[in-house]
Amino acid sequence: MSNGTGGRAAGTAAENEQALSALVDRLRAASGQDSVTVKDAVDAVGRRSLLPLLLVPALVAATPLSGIPGLSALSGILIALISFQLLMSYDEVRLPRRLSRYSVEGDALRKALEKSQPVIGLLDRFTRPRLTVLFHRPIITLAELLCLASGLLMPFLEVIPFSASFAASGVCLLALALLTRDGLLLLLALLPYAALAALFL
Repeated sequence: MSNGTGGRAAGTAAENEQALSALVDRLRAASGQDSVTVKDAVDAVGRRSLLPLLLVPALVAATPLSGIPGLSALSGILIALISFQLLMSYDEVRLPRRLSRYSVEGDALRKALEKSQPVIGLLDRFTRPRLTVLFHRPIITLAELLCLASGLLMPFLEVIPFSASFAASGVCLLALALLTRDGLLLLLALLPYAALAALFL
């Protein structure tokens, strides 16, 4: 395990620049296969890249792929597992073999990523280090706990149309904010949760 939470959240400027587009490029490269397993996605991103790995299931569940039965639930479980390992300062992600073997069609993944490209490009242009005073404990811990709670909730939200996608979008924004040290994005990440709360009021 590692105790370098500040460095983990920040990374280097080169690593964080266009973080989301770089991640999508790696996933798009993996989607050249007939099917893409969770293990393929993890290997493409890197097992030691916990924050970028947290983005993967959140991003997938926020795309049209969320319409695949069971995918939002699986994404939620992955989000919960990775968030827990972030909280515990693991050096690399560890996933059960059964989850690692789950797969989606490569063509479906590629098309979903292509449809999301305008939003991904916008987020990369928008994000930059600001309000960095927010990136200290306990705020970082609270953000990671919110990701964990979102992941645990998502399997149950799958029965309500679009609700799991709201939670996944929140996790995506939180993880990206932590990765790029963008305090404004960290605050904006609360908006999907407000929309989710509105569904139940």
